[in-house]
Amino acid sequence: MSRLNVEIIHPQNIEANAVLVEIERKYRHKAATPETIADMEREAARLIRRLITTKVTFIK
Repeated sequence: MSRLNVEIIHPQNIEANAVLVEIERKYRHKAATPETIADMEREAARLIRRLITTKVTFIK
């Protein structure tokens, strides 16, 4: 029976840390209001999700 095999490849810690450093740099001089914190969290999550890759293969 054929099936699809899905492999999720997580980003390296150095890649995730680079995203966090960039977010910290961007928001460094802004006040830590609830809105700013929510924006930071949302942007960091979006950028880290973009680092996650998937590999799908067809298995006979």
